[in-house]
Amino acid sequence: MAVGGYAFLLIALLPSLRALDPERRELLLRAIFERFRWVIWAVIITLFASGLCNTRLAWEAPWGTYWKLLTIKIVLAFVFFAISVCLTLPLDLCNRFRARRELWFSIALAIAGAVLLISTYMRRN
Repeated sequence: MAVGGYAFLLIALLPSLRALDPERRELLLRAIFERFRWVIWAVIITLFASGLCNTRLAWEAPWGTYWKLLTIKIVLAFVFFAISVCLTLPLDLCNRFRARRELWFSIALAIAGAVLLISTYMRRN
């Protein structure tokens, strides 16, 4: 859900918002992110819980490539979580992130894609 939501925001919504005046654009973005925040938080909690379960399963795997990939996946997931929190929480501390939404959505989408690819590879091997 998060990947699809980010793709929609990046490809369809954010470019379309340029047609609105800045006041309306900000009002609409605030309303959208207020709702989308709950989707992101649900995804983060679900991924965190499933990641803990998968890590438990990994104890049986030999040290090597699997553990390296798992470590990279976990680090990327936490970076994705951090970007998501900064983009969706209405804190003044996060204004610098929200000022460059398109860049951060692109980065988050690329990271999410990498996590999905790593997960797929790990599941098959």
